[in-house]
Amino acid sequence: MNNITIIGRLTRDPETRYLPTGTLLARFIVAVDRDYKKSNGDYETDFIPVEVMGNTAEYVQNYISKGILIAVNGAMRIDRYDSEGQTRTFAKVAGKRVEKLSAKKEEPVGIEESSVNDEEVPF
Repeated sequence: MNNITIIGRLTRDPETRYLPTGTLLARFIVAVDRDYKKSNGDYETDFIPVEVMGNTAEYVQNYISKGILIAVNGAMRIDRYDSEGQTRTFAKVAGKRVEKLSAKKEEPVGIEESSVNDEEVPF
């Protein structure tokens, strides 16, 4: 079984292009914090390349941009290619589903504290 789910923030806006078949392809990198801290108290971060195609790529093109927290579900792919006589490998996530989880870091999510008056709350 090859199934992967990652949650993280986009490091830059997705790059999109059309394949010769007319299918839209979107590529982007997701920054994902590891689940442990280094000795200095900071989290190590992995930068995971993701590719999506078709309707998912259209969604990414229209609604996903740098800094947005997303969840990606798909499969891990290992591509092999020759470069200067050596076989190289490149890991990426072939995404099938992308969900927007929040706005950009600098954009507030939800209601502001000052907009709620405790006297108006009925409980």
